[in-house]
Amino acid sequence: MRRTVLVWIVLIVAAIAAVWWTQFRPREAVAPVTLYFAGPVDGGATVVPVERTVRMRGPEEMLRLAFEELLAGPSEGERAKGLTSEIPAGTRLRGLSVRGGVAIVDLTAEIASGGGSSSMLGRLWQIVYTGTQLPQASQVRLLIDGEERRTLGGEGAMIDKPIARPQAPPRF
Repeated sequence: MRRTVLVWIVLIVAAIAAVWWTQFRPREAVAPVTLYFAGPVDGGATVVPVERTVRMRGPEEMLRLAFEELLAGPSEGERAKGLTSEIPAGTRLRGLSVRGGVAIVDLTAEIASGGGSSSMLGRLWQIVYTGTQLPQASQVRLLIDGEERRTLGGEGAMIDKPIARPQAPPRF
């Protein structure tokens, strides 16, 4: 009797697993993501979109992969077109989540090192534009080493609240 019950339990669990596997499991998809690097405009710089393709399962993972691509910097071909990154080398993504329309991006302390006010604004806008490419995230909240900060670096780029894209592309 116990053996029959055990066999039925195993069969039911296997059937449930098979249904989940074929019907409900998240599937990996290939999707385009847009990264924003710094590019020249009228003697200054602005954010320039660059499309890459990533393999992901869901929008939050897509955004995480977009940031990993952003932190890796422009490709050789993109650099040949004059694109650069204001984000310091060595900056790493510590975490990313999307809650209440805000992408919460947690980066390592390198994000706040070096550069002047133009560089700080450039890196901030690269992060904001890359982080707001999904309809689920219209703003970005930047954390540094897991902490909320008032400004980015010593240059005073305000990061004390979520930031949305401006109506016109920024110049820095």
